[in-house]
Amino acid sequence: MFSVITAYNAATPEAKKQLEQVIISAGCDPVNVTTLSEAVEVLREKQATLLIVGQKFEHGSVLDLIPIFKHLQRDLKIILLADSASEGFLRQARSAGIFYHALEPNDAEDCKELQLVLECAKEAIAKKRAPFWQRLSPALRA
Repeated sequence: MFSVITAYNAATPEAKKQLEQVIISAGCDPVNVTTLSEAVEVLREKQATLLIVGQKFEHGSVLDLIPIFKHLQRDLKIILLADSASEGFLRQARSAGIFYHALEPNDAEDCKELQLVLECAKEAIAKKRAPFWQRLSPALRA
């Protein structure tokens, strides 16, 4: 089972519970962290490959932390949850290496989108973990 680190401060306890339910329904194991040190520890120990973050994390911008997370786990897939992000912020986040930008899960449609993104990220990670010859064989069949 894939571990998903959630470094996201939900507005309400219900929103946090809803996010956990979406992660579980995607077949992942949610690991909640509230500080940078906890996130680093989980990245190092559990070898988690999925991270969900908001715009702010531990009183700072997530843009400052993405390079740290990427340095610790090179193949880390980062999903950014943000409703009111500016174009410049999203451009910087994409250049920093996020996997996907999604809206905060407020309704069923947002939850479904996030679930599909998690499933897509899991598939991308599984392909990356496959042996080299297994990844190369479809290209050689043509």
